[in-house]
Amino acid sequence: MQTYELKEEIVHFISGSGIYKETREIRVNRYLTRSGWVLNKIEGKEEEIKSHEECVSYISPAVKEWENLDEILSKLTDVNVTVKKIHRKINDCIEEKILNYVEYNGLKFAYSGKPSDLKAVADFLKMQSISMNERIWGLERMNVILDPEATAHLFHQFMNFLRGDNPRIKLGERISSEITVYDDPLNENLIGFSVFDDEGVRTQKKEIIGDGIVLEYLGTLTTKNGSPGNARGVLPLPDYFNLIVKPKDWGFQELIQDTKNGLMVLGVIRSEIVKNSIRLFPRNSMLIGSGGVIVREIAIPLQELTTIDAISKEVKSVYIDDYHGGIAPFIRLKARPIVY
Repeated sequence: MQTYELKEEIVHFISGSGIYKETREIRVNRYLTRSGWVLNKIEGKEEEIKSHEECVSYISPAVKEWENLDEILSKLTDVNVTVKKIHRKINDCIEEKILNYVEYNGLKFAYSGKPSDLKAVADFLKMQSISMNERIWGLERMNVILDPEATAHLFHQFMNFLRGDNPRIKLGERISSEITVYDDPLNENLIGFSVFDDEGVRTQKKEIIGDGIVLEYLGTLTTKNGSPGNARGVLPLPDYFNLIVKPKDWGFQELIQDTKNGLMVLGVIRSEIVKNSIRLFPRNSMLIGSGGVIVREIAIPLQELTTIDAISKEVKSVYIDDYHGGIAPFIRLKARPIVY
């Protein structure tokens, strides 16, 4: 039997309205069977747990700022903010941390750490707010530069093909010529920061893709594939924590100048998988040398990952969603913009 506890103390700051607070708590006992974790007590002997590195407790220094949160939030304007104090316990291991979410004019950012950094994040989002709205027609497969947020979303979706419970790409398979991707739960600044996963396994940085070759699956104590350490949820499933795409040696300006008749994707509203294609829905797009255009989505079949031919040395911490952090560069590949 394993005991799982999660308590979230949540403070919402709504611009122009004020502050409200809520608390969410989960406490369950779960049991390991051949088919995975269950919440109902089972008859007979439980399944043996795989050998793994035991968890250790951790309390983030940022927790000290929780008592001053109302004062910190009172200094913000024109943004919506949610701050969570997380207390997670699995058997005897405890983790406490602060997660911060900021939204301005449709732009979002999330990080783990001190709430006192919220104003700097809000100011950053305000500087990023732009609008482009020229409509064009008839774009074909072409060179596309993905900004760091779009790059992160691309590989966020690709991770679904590398889950240890149902891998759809073979270990050792080459998916690109040079891309390297890590899962790094131990980056304390990213929203997915966790010192142990939801099965109580100590987390570690994993190289998932190395120089374009699939090296590792996202595994749990119950998956046939992948080493444990990527369990997430009350009834855990394999998932990554923080996506890190390794930079290379292209300068951003060099990349722009080298890309003829190309499209640049600036930010992503959402992303999804359609069969064996990853679709990105851009926040903004621009034809290089021409200006902003409206593009509904970017279709990137998995085989187009082999066309990645440039990776910038500049990287940026980006928002993927409320559970996954990311740091990524600009990349260039072939893709098909869909404009209608």
